[in-house]
Amino acid sequence: MTYFRCCSAALLGMLCLPLAAETGVTERRMDWLTQGERSGGLVVRIHPDGRRDSSFEFNDRGRGPKQEERITLDADGLIVSLQLSGKAYMGSPLDEHFQRDADGSASWRSTAETGESSDADGAFYVASDGTPEQSAILARALLASADQRLPLLPSGEARIEALHTQSVTHADQSREVTLYAISGLGFSPSYVWLDEERELFALAYGWMGMTPEGWGEVLPALQARQTEISEAHHRQLAQRLTHRLGPDWCIGPVRLLDIDAGLLREAIAVRVSAGRISAVGSVDAIACDGIQTIDGANRVLMPGLWDMHAHVSISDGLRNVAAGVVAVRDLANDHDRLMAVRAQMAAGEVIGTDVHVSGFIDQRSPFAAPTGRLAENLDEAIEMAGWYAERGYPHIKIYSSITPDWVQPLAEAIHGHGMTLSGHIPSGMTAERAVVDGFDEIQHINMVFLNFLAKPEHDTRTPVRFTLVAEEAGSLDLESTAVREFIALLRERGTVVDPTVTIFDSMFRHRSGSIDPNYAMIADHLPPTIRRSLLSGSIDIPDDQVERYAASADALLAMIKLLHDAGVPLVAGTDALAGFTLQRELELYGQAGIPAAEVLRLATIGAAKVVGAEAEMGRIAPGYRAEMILLDGDPLADLAALRRVTLTLRGDRYYRPAELHQAIGVRPFVATEAVVVQ
Repeated sequence: MTYFRCCSAALLGMLCLPLAAETGVTERRMDWLTQGERSGGLVVRIHPDGRRDSSFEFNDRGRGPKQEERITLDADGLIVSLQLSGKAYMGSPLDEHFQRDADGSASWRSTAETGESSDADGAFYVASDGTPEQSAILARALLASADQRLPLLPSGEARIEALHTQSVTHADQSREVTLYAISGLGFSPSYVWLDEERELFALAYGWMGMTPEGWGEVLPALQARQTEISEAHHRQLAQRLTHRLGPDWCIGPVRLLDIDAGLLREAIAVRVSAGRISAVGSVDAIACDGIQTIDGANRVLMPGLWDMHAHVSISDGLRNVAAGVVAVRDLANDHDRLMAVRAQMAAGEVIGTDVHVSGFIDQRSPFAAPTGRLAENLDEAIEMAGWYAERGYPHIKIYSSITPDWVQPLAEAIHGHGMTLSGHIPSGMTAERAVVDGFDEIQHINMVFLNFLAKPEHDTRTPVRFTLVAEEAGSLDLESTAVREFIALLRERGTVVDPTVTIFDSMFRHRSGSIDPNYAMIADHLPPTIRRSLLSGSIDIPDDQVERYAASADALLAMIKLLHDAGVPLVAGTDALAGFTLQRELELYGQAGIPAAEVLRLATIGAAKVVGAEAEMGRIAPGYRAEMILLDGDPLADLAALRRVTLTLRGDRYYRPAELHQAIGVRPFVATEAVVVQ
């Protein structure tokens, strides 16, 4: 009867509060915030027996989770049973169950995996997916444990540390909230804010976050404090893991990858002075006596790699450097946060790369990107371009909600400031028209396919920009006149294409229940919870569509090869997991049929040329910055050698990737060995 009364009240638009009063259930409501605006929420219903039922959803440009969760706990706050249903962020279905029995045995199953344990007592089950309430449940269980650490199911261990307590106020209410760091779930600590009752109070994720209903005004201050603490953590890592060289040093003997010629030069030494290469030649010809010399052990020395599609965070730097990435291009970020992280990385205060910045402009709409200020009209968009120009940005990226008729005048304004223009192709616009109207670069290979597949009824601001390509790309005739003419236009205009193909290859091929094929080769090196996340597919691939989606993934690679063969400039970007994804992106270009030497060229000097840094970075030659990586293997013979970086050299600093990986719970890809510095 209570259920029907509640439903009737809801139909009349009434707030259903009697349910809690009549049954003893307490209810906690939280807002999910995107740039300070409510875009979803979490409702947690706490039953007298401690059971917690949670409903969670939010909308992010037509994407977002929608989940129902039921969790029962024991006296120690450990999960006894869990049921989760709904959909994940990109729409893949969720159906997860966990049960721990009185004898200490446990079993679990989900769309991603099944498992069991005969000795689960004292362990905390980490679900494959789920609502944010799970973070608070884990935090409370850790705080209640004897040494504030717990073994995890299916594997791993978590630890918790209280970092900071502060007061927050809203209207006439005041709360004491504490920030906790949970380690063991990922590469970096996970942060969660709990209130005085150790209930979930806030999560802060930059552009997004969560607070109790109506308390959104306190999130920026909590985010700022959390950022300070995160930065301190990464400064400590840098102090421990950065190795210093003097103003003059050498490395040799090495096999030097001549990036222009696409071949290896044997028995080479490289001398560096004040962070720049002063001499390159045979070991007998380069004067290294009396200065620090790194024993290159005849390994391959090559220019450092570039990731041309990143969204920089302070935690990305270590993974990038461990992967041999020395420079990234940021393609949408908060200006103040980006400038702060960029400066810290440049100074070596935190481990990181060169950061080349891009401005970002989108038009206000229900599907606008969650990146701060949005243009209400063309004049505002042009004004935003000027704002970025005044601050030294060389490039602007625009997004899917921009009105197509804005592109030409906006491009003229951007070019007038000496900047270049790239982006998503706005919904309702063809890529061909975007190029004619002034695009210098296209982000994402799916945008190339939408030029031929999207019809007026397709709103590509939504996930249709993924699903349409997944369904139809494999049937596109890549030898057709339309495709050939479009490629010719790109070549004629010198339009750059940034494929980020790894994310689409995973999206179109990976089904829940097996390791994502694009990360299978590294999965066993990753922390247990990260490895486990690779079992979950991002979109729902129906049984009868597996071959069709795979054919579309093949078509993306074939298109990349056509673009390359036609002379269309390509850059290697990821828009995904820092470091590891770039290595896979380059491997996929090789699988597409692009020779390894050309793949390596586009990821080094080719990228530097696109951002105007080709006189300083991208090759190993006198006058160039000493941004180099030492490999245990020959990438010309096998691009997989890019995963075996033994040293990353950045001016007067060097890093041992094995050490970096160990610091974040990754099993190294090369042996940990001393670098001989004489």
